[in-house]
Amino acid sequence: MDIALSADSKKLIDERVNSGKYASPEDVVTAALHALENDERAGEFDPGEWDRLLAEGESSGQPLDGEAVLQELRDLRSHKQNKAG
Repeated sequence: MDIALSADSKKLIDERVNSGKYASPEDVVTAALHALENDERAGEFDPGEWDRLLAEGESSGQPLDGEAVLQELRDLRSHKQNKAG
């Protein structure tokens, strides 16, 4: 497939390849297409589904303290490492 790209698009692709993150222009385009697919899929909610999910989350109980949960996980990992060592 041959496609025509604007100068700006070519520049963006070249910048990505020159950064070393991508091996080729094809890799950049493939990554861009995957990102586009993910973006389109992320917006696929039925009418009212997003509001229903938010309401379900809000009524599911008290929110967890993220820092407390992370500390509990760190403590569990430390405990397991101490038992194994």
